[in-house]
Amino acid sequence: MDKTTTYKAVFDSAPDGVIITDHTGTILLVNNQVEKLFGYSKEELIDQKIELVIPTRFHDKHLAQLSGYASNPSAREMGAKKELWASRKDGSEFAVEISLSPIKLDDKTLFSAAIRDVSDKKKAESEIAAQNKKLQLQNKELEQFTYLASHDLQEPLRTLISFSGLIKEEYTGKIDDEFNQYIDFIYQSSTRMQDLVKGLMDYSRIGKEKELTLINCNKVLQEVLSDMAMVIKDKNARIVVNELPTIYAYATELRLILQNLISNSLKFTKEGSTPEINISATEINDKWHFSIKDNGIGIDEKNLGKIFNIFKRLHNRNEYEGTGIGLSHCEKIIDLHGGKIWVDSKLGEGSNFNFTIPKNIHFH
Repeated sequence: MDKTTTYKAVFDSAPDGVIITDHTGTILLVNNQVEKLFGYSKEELIDQKIELVIPTRFHDKHLAQLSGYASNPSAREMGAKKELWASRKDGSEFAVEISLSPIKLDDKTLFSAAIRDVSDKKKAESEIAAQNKKLQLQNKELEQFTYLASHDLQEPLRTLISFSGLIKEEYTGKIDDEFNQYIDFIYQSSTRMQDLVKGLMDYSRIGKEKELTLINCNKVLQEVLSDMAMVIKDKNARIVVNELPTIYAYATELRLILQNLISNSLKFTKEGSTPEINISATEINDKWHFSIKDNGIGIDEKNLGKIFNIFKRLHNRNEYEGTGIGLSHCEKIIDLHGGKIWVDSKLGEGSNFNFTIPKNIHFH
């Protein structure tokens, strides 16, 4: 097989349509895929202007671009221009991506255009964009509902807590034990409900006024530990901190995740043991991997997939206080940063909470 035959076979078997024109836009050569794309035969295309396969409304614009490109030709990658349309023989239009390449011969320059039908791709992108817009709207409505509902519940709860406290204070010793117990139930239930409502409000606010800043994690951690100094002292906890990085992150949210995870490690300790917490960060490829490891009660393997669910509690509130929303906060915060959070744990052997934050988050 001679070289000419080989070149022609390669040209005709290309997966994209290929049109060769001169500097005036006259079609000199097309491959087999062009016939399939546009519905014209090769004979119908040769010696015709390239505008034949361009929608009429773009002709004037294309002629101006052709003149400019012919005077200063350069290679243009496939998809470099986002919105391009082509026209079939039957008049129907379809979205395309085109790459351009000048072909320099001895005495002239020709132009090669590789053409790809991206109708299905454009349709899928439009559907995804529409779904994303719908989801964003639904999420916004849900967050607004959560915030407003939580906000509106605060006042009656404050009233319940206030009046049940007043009744208990005013009538202590004047009412029987059973009635006193009822008042206690009202007060405790209202207080728990207030904590849950506050948790919902805090959850809905995460990421609302976010601003990426360069943060020294060592400084943030020291502030968190300072705020928790009393409970650390009461627990006689030993906290070991390795050098932490300076990263781009959302300051308030980063502080909250450190506070929640350390608080959990201090809370879920084994009876009679001294809490030990190790905090570290490692640079792995394009992300920072943080670890908060403790020697606490650990988590049963069957519950590892549930702990980040909102309001999910694994223990009776009489054993360990809390609303069960803290780890949900952590997961939402890490999602906000584009990272991942997970836990490695065994019942009775402590837990290691891990989360990652991309190093290039400020470019997202």
